[in-house]
Amino acid sequence: MTSSSKKVVFDRKNSDRIVELRKKINDPKYLDSAVSRIAQVMSKRIVGDTDPYSRKV
Repeated sequence: MTSSSKKVVFDRKNSDRIVELRKKINDPKYLDSAVSRIAQVMSKRIVGDTDPYSRKV
C-alpha cells in the first residue's frame, strides 16, 4: 500500500493565512454564513442539482 502526502511548508504567507482564518472562526457572523452556505450546497447536491453554485433568478 502506498500513500502520498503533501509536505506543508510554513512560511510568512501561510502564517498570515492561518492568523486570518483563526480570526474568522471566532466571528459568529462568519461561522453562521459559512454553515449556511455549506448546508445550501449540500442540499442542492442531495436533490440532484447539477450545478450547486448556480443562482436561479
